[in-house]
Amino acid sequence: MNDQYEDLTTLSQIEGKKPNVLSLLKSWDFSALFLGGLISNIGSYFTTIAIFFFALQLTENLGPAEATRLIALVTTFSLIPILVLGPIAGVLVDKFDRKKVMIFADLFAAVAVISLIFSSKMWHLYLIFFLNSSVRQFFYPAKTASIPRIVKQEQLLSANGFIQTSSNISRLIGPLLAGFLIEFFGLRAAFIVDASTFVFSAIMILVIRRDLKPKDDGEKISIRNVTTGLREGFKISFGDKIISYVLILFSFTILLIGMVDPLIVPYMSFEFGLGEREFGMLMSFSAISGIIAAVILSIKGQLKKKLTFMTASILVASFCLAFIAAATILPRGFIWLYVGFALIGMINVGFSIPFSTLLQSTIKNENLGKVSGVVDTVITGASLIAATLAAALAGFASISLIFGIIAVLIAVAGILGLLYIKATKLDKQAQIREEEMKHLKELEEIEQKSAKKIVDFDEIAEITLKQIEVEENIISPQSSID
Repeated sequence: MNDQYEDLTTLSQIEGKKPNVLSLLKSWDFSALFLGGLISNIGSYFTTIAIFFFALQLTENLGPAEATRLIALVTTFSLIPILVLGPIAGVLVDKFDRKKVMIFADLFAAVAVISLIFSSKMWHLYLIFFLNSSVRQFFYPAKTASIPRIVKQEQLLSANGFIQTSSNISRLIGPLLAGFLIEFFGLRAAFIVDASTFVFSAIMILVIRRDLKPKDDGEKISIRNVTTGLREGFKISFGDKIISYVLILFSFTILLIGMVDPLIVPYMSFEFGLGEREFGMLMSFSAISGIIAAVILSIKGQLKKKLTFMTASILVASFCLAFIAAATILPRGFIWLYVGFALIGMINVGFSIPFSTLLQSTIKNENLGKVSGVVDTVITGASLIAATLAAALAGFASISLIFGIIAVLIAVAGILGLLYIKATKLDKQAQIREEEMKHLKELEEIEQKSAKKIVDFDEIAEITLKQIEVEENIISPQSSID
């Protein structure tokens, strides 16, 4: 046992050094997960853009109001599974081999996207998006829970930075490539490309060599166990002081900033006379700034005060929205729109990367799936409420006023959050928890290596014993003849 702690001390000293960000790309397993996700995310934008134009074709004989309502339901049917299945999927992911779960989800998505080619009714789209979204709820918690198994704990920030970078790169080039492809080859070509990227992602996950199976708790899957897992997921998420703080703050922020998405296009059109091209440029500015922020965090590799950093990011988000809200009264107002969106891209990364890292470094791996499921469900619920509030408030106040109120409320939340962190020393508690989890993971790795050595020794002993028995059988007849 003393040898184990000596090994642990040595590991801690070595791993205390600043991680080399390039070592992640040298890792076969992480590179496979990263590349598969990048290509798959780019492909997803092909379907994201094509599906709404495809829906327009299917509803071309209807009036504008009815067509808009039916097309909007595509998004609704893709969000419902997140609310219903999110927590359940998280529980089940902690019971199955995460590698197999991700491969199955990718292959199912490929089949679902290809089936869009043969769709001729709107209800076909609803059904396909509902089923595909249902299966994808198993993919995301499985991926989140797999990252800590593939990389070391001190590499988590860099790893999540790379993942976030791939997301922003996809958001930058995916729509551009999709637009050209659809223009020259049609909508159905976009579905074929997206399906092929899902297959590519599945192949990349297949070649991951690391064992991604969760710990076997000896319990069989049953309704009772799933219900227990759900309770545990919500208990950990809202009972844990650190995670509950982030979840409540993030949900409140999403509830407010989520109202921007459905209102920004009418705001740009009515107030500034801007169209699709300008909106695409705004999205590109946001994606580019997000890439820059993700690369910086990846290179930095370490971030001690994650809670303070996340809360400060939300506080800065209030200034971004203030720029956007005040753009109508500022000279060259559209420039302030670009400034606001560029900063929002950075803010999104500044919160999401530390948040993912904090979850992975403070929650036991066997609970990470169920907690991720709860987080996704809460955030989606906040997004749906935000969209509903935006539609309701738009009839009573100007969009710029709504954005201004949102900016003030987010600023108040950010300031109160920073004061709470300082008063409760929450960052210090998070750092202690991360260090404890790091030592626990190191001990588990040492025990696994020790157990493997014992198994190897037993196998060698068994082989040696068989060899002795064979030799004795050969010698015995000779002795009897003598």
